[in-house]
Amino acid sequence: MTAKLTPGLLADVESARTFLLGGNATITLVSTGTGVRYTYRVKRAKGDKDNRPWFVGLLSGPDNSANYTFMGTIWPATKTTPPTFARGSSGKVSDNAPSMKAFRWFMGCLAYPNLPPSLEVWHEGRCGRCGHKLTVPESIASGIGPVCAGAA
Repeated sequence: MTAKLTPGLLADVESARTFLLGGNATITLVSTGTGVRYTYRVKRAKGDKDNRPWFVGLLSGPDNSANYTFMGTIWPATKTTPPTFARGSSGKVSDNAPSMKAFRWFMGCLAYPNLPPSLEVWHEGRCGRCGHKLTVPESIASGIGPVCAGAA
């Protein structure tokens, strides 16, 4: 028997990490206990080098394609450290904001083998790398389209 596919729900750490760092991701974190949710846009800096960072923005207005407030930067993994998140000096979201705490906690969860049951991680139905609409069931489950999965 296979697990039930819930479109848009990233059910495991590897899928969540791959989607988040795909380069063009919109991700929503939901607390299963409280129902509180935050949506973030994570875009990779342009260029060809592997050491390019990702910029994180928090959905802060009604237009879910344009109303994002810069929070900080995810720096690539090194030989000794996993990808790390740092609040940006020009970020307008404070360290004490619940949305900032939630994102930091989520980044920490990516270091473990399983996502906590108190957290749901959702994608928007578009590839986290190129932004194309996902239609293949395996791609919907992972958040990365088949062409982009082959390019990774």
